[in-house]
Amino acid sequence: MTTYENLSGLDKAAIIFQVYGESLALSFFTDLPESSIIKIRIRSKELKSVPSDLKKIVLEEFYFKMMTDKYQSNKPSAVRLFDFLDQLTDEQIFYLLKTEKETVMALAIDQVDQPKRNAFLNELAPDVKNTVIKALGSLRAIPLEMVVNIAQELEKKASFLPEPKIFSRGGGKKIADILNQMTEDEANSYLTQLMNDDPKTYTDVKQYLLTFNDLLGMSEDVASDFWSNPDIDLDDLARALKGVSGDQTSPILEMLPKKKQAMYTPIEKPMKKKDVMTSRKNIVAVATDMASSGEIRIEDILSGADDEMIE
Repeated sequence: MTTYENLSGLDKAAIIFQVYGESLALSFFTDLPESSIIKIRIRSKELKSVPSDLKKIVLEEFYFKMMTDKYQSNKPSAVRLFDFLDQLTDEQIFYLLKTEKETVMALAIDQVDQPKRNAFLNELAPDVKNTVIKALGSLRAIPLEMVVNIAQELEKKASFLPEPKIFSRGGGKKIADILNQMTEDEANSYLTQLMNDDPKTYTDVKQYLLTFNDLLGMSEDVASDFWSNPDIDLDDLARALKGVSGDQTSPILEMLPKKKQAMYTPIEKPMKKKDVMTSRKNIVAVATDMASSGEIRIEDILSGADDEMIE
């Protein structure tokens, strides 16, 4: 089977099954008995390495026959075939298309706006995403009849999608809110595990969560704005710096206003860990408030901080 002349009608139907996938191709053979469909399905699996130019000839002939038989006197009306997609959420579009062939995915997302298109592509595995993007460049090769059938099939499937519901899906901010209620040791332990097990979620959480270690690792320009804040209580600062090395403590104290530097007294005697952690949480709260008011940005704080957790 190397030339078009050698192809039987069964071979041609099998090639159409290969190119467009069984679920879509079946919509073009609704008049065939089940026994014929089974033969086509088997032959489709038997055919190996069909040349692309041969596939193209088969599809062109098939398209011509469909246009002659079905659309000569009954052309589709000039409506947007995929307007039903406009009513779907990003999540519904993904669940509608995720099991379709890449060509069908490409055709469908080409009908929606850019944000919906990007949202769908971002949910795909990298290899599938690349294939869909490539398919976007060859959509003109799909015959009009097939476009119409794809739209009709997808619209039928869309009618069975669950209605979108508004509910919480957690996310980085929710996890950060929970960690903010923990002790620093508990939060750091969880963050360390999260960083190793799920780096993507860890990055999302860190957009909303600051730790005392983050404050110790700030770049000098951000640190000078923060540590000179009058809302930082000197007693809290002294307790918070308990156990911190002199190399880290000295630069912080140098950034304090002169008056505060003179009033600052380090704590030499042993302290309960609970008291140290409470003061550190108070210092972090000042940073969080400054970030909320726009005085500093969490991104700027984290850009100079060491992401490795210290237990």
